[in-house]
Amino acid sequence: MREEAVRVADRLEGTLRIPDTAPLGIVVVAHPLPTHGGTMRNPLVASLARAIAARGFYALRFNFRSVGESAGEWTGGAEEWRDIGDAVAHARTTFPELRVGITAYSFGALMTLRWLANGGHVDGIALVGVPLRTPKFAAQDVPPVPDGTFIVAAENDQFGAAEELRRALPRARIAEVKGVDHFFVGKRDEVGQLVADELARTLASSVP
Repeated sequence: MREEAVRVADRLEGTLRIPDTAPLGIVVVAHPLPTHGGTMRNPLVASLARAIAARGFYALRFNFRSVGESAGEWTGGAEEWRDIGDAVAHARTTFPELRVGITAYSFGALMTLRWLANGGHVDGIALVGVPLRTPKFAAQDVPPVPDGTFIVAAENDQFGAAEELRRALPRARIAEVKGVDHFFVGKRDEVGQLVADELARTLASSVP
């Protein structure tokens, strides 16, 4: 596998991981909260990209506005969901023949849900660490979660454990990772495999 630097919508820094085999689709990968160090280089985000590419998909990571070399100003989540849309549009424009998926972690998952609530659509979704609480442990305003959404959740996630997510989102499909908290230390490869398996299933459903 190799990676190439890309520019999304002429403003967002990104990188495209290229599979060693003929690509089956492309997956946008969105990172966690920038104000707490989240970037496209986050270790879990990197694990997701590796696992996705290993299954034969392009993995398009990007930095939200104001992060790294991305232009724009941080809006606290008010406008960052539009960056998800720009990344998906870039994927579709660059590879119009391929199906498009999204995987997103923590803040990235919230922005993906907000984008979906505003009319966004992709062929496959796998979210990781959807937070029910803010970093200050106040209740998180979680956008609507479509029925059947696949979510990887940590058993001991301090911002929303797997069992809490099952109660809060009974129509979601929760895959629990045991023995870890929100950061999935020691289990990132397992998370990547769960996400890659889900996206391979959903994105391959219409692959010739």
